[in-house]
Amino acid sequence: MARLNKEEALSFLLTHLVVERGETFEMNPLTLFHLMHLAAEAENRVQQEQGVIPHEVIEEIADGFES
Repeated sequence: MARLNKEEALSFLLTHLVVERGETFEMNPLTLFHLMHLAAEAENRVQQEQGVIPHEVIEEIADGFES
């Protein structure tokens, strides 16, 4: 059973960036592509690694986001 899908990862990633970190950015095709890539990376890591906590993986991956 999937612990995290890409849509959930994207939702949490956006929430983390905008609400928790107070990031502002323009949502354009390039930004959306980058965010989708980060969400897919989070989904893959959560699926492949045992014992990881999904929100911690996403927060770590969010550190690589530059607006």
